[in-house]
Amino acid sequence: MSENSENVLKLILQKLESHEELLVLLIPDFKTKKGVANFFGVCEKTLDNWKESGKFQEGVEYFINEKGRVEYIPQGLYQHKKNRQSKQNGNKELKSEKQKIYHPSVMNIVKGLKVG
Repeated sequence: MSENSENVLKLILQKLESHEELLVLLIPDFKTKKGVANFFGVCEKTLDNWKESGKFQEGVEYFINEKGRVEYIPQGLYQHKKNRQSKQNGNKELKSEKQKIYHPSVMNIVKGLKVG
């Protein structure tokens, strides 16, 4: 390998290490209930409610470790949040469609109006 190629690889490695350090600062803290609650923008009690109601499933969003403590699964949490957001966006679309539905008498009045 040429000296130039080695220098390029070293530079790439340095950049990757730098980006890795920055990512660690940005990744949410999934080790604590408080960190997970902050990630979802809810209180810690809501997480307990989600576990009790089945919205959080053991083995998907969390598991019980050998000491009997809850540990959260980052991939499951990301997927749960993604699913929540898509449901919320779907509900917004339904609400906007519902707003366009009027009582028949209102529709008759609106049809009779002239614009301009």
